[in-house]
Amino acid sequence: MSKAKVKPVLLSNEQVEKIRYIQENQRKRSGLGVAPTIHEIARGLMAKALAQECV
Repeated sequence: MSKAKVKPVLLSNEQVEKIRYIQENQRKRSGLGVAPTIHEIARGLMAKALAQECV
């Protein structure tokens, strides 16, 4: 089985700021003050977008 080739994806400053906004909202909702990483949020958003597009 060959390894998948993973390439970095660059986001604009505006996109990163919006992801940080989501992260901060998650932190505020958490009873312990924890939030997912920016990478986790970005992967989740991408997964949702792809799921909608590839129906």
